[in-house]
Amino acid sequence: MELFVTNQSLQERNIRFGIALVFVALALVLTPSSPVSMGLLFTAGVLLFNAISGTCLLYTSDAADE
Repeated sequence: MELFVTNQSLQERNIRFGIALVFVALALVLTPSSPVSMGLLFTAGVLLFNAISGTCLLYTSDAADE
C-alpha cells in the first residue's frame, strides 16, 4: 500500500488551504504563546500538509486491514 495516495479533490484541497491561512492569521493576532495559538498553528500545519500533498491519512481505511 502506498502511503501518500491522492485522495482529495482539488476543491477540498483549496478549502483546506484557505482554512489554514485563516488559522495562521488568527494565531498571529492572538498571543503567540497561548495554547489556543499553538492549537491553531498545529491544525493549520496539518491542513497545509493535506492541501499540498492531496492526502488525508484519516481517509485511508486500508491501514487497519494489513
